[in-house]
Amino acid sequence: FETQKGRGMDKRCIVFYDSGSGGVNLFEKTRKAFPDENYIYYADEKYLPFGNKTEEELNAVFDRAIETINSFCPKLLVVACNTMSCCMQNRLGELPYKAIGVYPFLPKIEKTNKSSCGGQKVPKGLLLTTSATAKTDYTKRLLKGRGDVMLMPQKTLASDVERWRHGGKKPDISLNFEDLKFVPKFISLGCTHYGFLKKDIKKLFPKTKILSGETEAFRKIGFFLTTMATDDHNGVVCCLKS
Repeated sequence: FETQKGRGMDKRCIVFYDSGSGGVNLFEKTRKAFPDENYIYYADEKYLPFGNKTEEELNAVFDRAIETINSFCPKLLVVACNTMSCCMQNRLGELPYKAIGVYPFLPKIEKTNKSSCGGQKVPKGLLLTTSATAKTDYTKRLLKGRGDVMLMPQKTLASDVERWRHGGKKPDISLNFEDLKFVPKFISLGCTHYGFLKKDIKKLFPKTKILSGETEAFRKIGFFLTTMATDDHNGVVCCLKS
């Protein structure tokens, strides 16, 4: 670790961790914004998918992953998976280096006049998550008092997307909304894998805002990296699988 002109120059790597390719969009966005950094993208495919595992199982997977990640001596870990981020939120702060997770995101509650529906709350938005993410305390806190949001856990969507990205059939996202009784004002993608279907969702709901926690994660990454300057301009990228 060196210093120059009062600013840090830390050439250690940035690790992006996900069960598979879900974190690629955030990784590519970060790499383009900070091309001088050194990156490791770690796809823990041996334990894919994360979204159908119990919290106990996810803790065990994370323990194994951290042993590998620690060997890289990173300056920053980005857990580019909503499920793992939500389950490991408290543990991320205990690591000996900076760790940033990707978490489900909801917009602020809109103030509206009282409706003539007898006070019944009508959902305005959807939150799509994996089954495991839906059960976490983080998601429960996020949805507390949010009668304007319908939680829609997706049992196999993340796995379907991963198979598609490895040469399989593209999932038909329209089937996931067959029973929906309203047109949502927003849909929040609570899994980084779902981002690969953003255009398909937009075709189904042209006027619906598509949101995700990746925006806030990228803001945090950018804040950290702009305070940890480096003088390199030829960063190295390494991709690993378990």
